[in-house]
Amino acid sequence: MRIEDITRDEFSAAMDRDPVVILPLGATEAHGPHLPLGTDSLQPEWVADRLAERIDALVAPPVRYGMHSSTRNMPGTIDLSFETLYHLISDILESLVRNGAKRFLVLSGHAGGSHMTAIKEACRRTAMAYGSRIMFLSDYDLAAELAPSRGVATGDGHGGEVETSRVMHIRPDLVREDRPKGEYISHGYMVLPDPECCFPQGFAGEPGRATAKLGEELDWHVVKRLEELMMRDGL
Repeated sequence: MRIEDITRDEFSAAMDRDPVVILPLGATEAHGPHLPLGTDSLQPEWVADRLAERIDALVAPPVRYGMHSSTRNMPGTIDLSFETLYHLISDILESLVRNGAKRFLVLSGHAGGSHMTAIKEACRRTAMAYGSRIMFLSDYDLAAELAPSRGVATGDGHGGEVETSRVMHIRPDLVREDRPKGEYISHGYMVLPDPECCFPQGFAGEPGRATAKLGEELDWHVVKRLEELMMRDGL
């Protein structure tokens, strides 16, 4: 059940059940010539809706902006600062706490290092201040668990076979037919003024190998693994 779709009174009644509140976090970011800018939002939002149906959770309105480094200067990427992202997530969680929420799953479709750190610190602040129980992770990591056993090549990453397959399953109408091969070039420990040079083509992997069938398998794997993890950790 999405919070944005219910009334004030329905929300109050739902909170009386002490539900897990799922907060899906995405991004608006360049994903090569073949995927939509909303790729990192489509994936966690789909997962959140399906998971909520299985565990009777509430889905908070999604956040479709994030913090970026290697794609920051690419066309279409809309970037938040570390401080803005940290305060935004902190404020959302605090507001939900004021409304009675005690348990949270914060699920990010974008997995950039600084992006994840900002959100984790916001979750930590909320947990320390209010005693909230919070699980935070990227759904990409769970999809990547299954990928090698399904023949996805080593080095697949941003905008590659995994993400393309998942979007082909969720919104096939948004995936373009021209899907060339992309690569990621590591620059070791160097802090770069132009980190987009790590993605010469703007993505990494072989999206031409992607299929909606693989995407469906990956998407449902994420849903089921999240349910397992939440049960294991008593969320």
